[in-house]
Amino acid sequence: MAISPPSDILSEVARAADPARYQAAAQSLLQGAAPVSGLSFEDTVRSVSARPIGGGADVYQIRNSLRNDAESAAAVKSKRTAQEFEAFILQSFVESMLPKNAENVYGKGNAGSIWKSMMAERIGAQVARTGGIGIAEQILGVKK
Repeated sequence: MAISPPSDILSEVARAADPARYQAAAQSLLQGAAPVSGLSFEDTVRSVSARPIGGGADVYQIRNSLRNDAESAAAVKSKRTAQEFEAFILQSFVESMLPKNAENVYGKGNAGSIWKSMMAERIGAQVARTGGIGIAEQILGVKK
């Protein structure tokens, strides 16, 4: 027994629903969309590429600026990583403090344990995001 669906089910459904609206939508897609307002993407790229890089900045200033941006991005990434580690540790602490036999609150079986774990994860992440208990600062070597 073989099933032979139509070649384009979506197209057939669209035609059956409202053929006039289907034709109007197909026509507008064929015409392409004009920019809503202002310059097109191509015009914007041309205008930006015509401008000089900076107001008299030399190559060394640009290099130093890019290097500083990269260092600050690395610092932000390491801070976020330390916060995520602290959130993980806090999740373990919170999960161990939550009541074990509270099926009325968490639910029964695997669903209840997953819900309890997810709640502990969210609590740990929020505590870490709002300052934590100092684990991230210890890792980063930063004093408040």
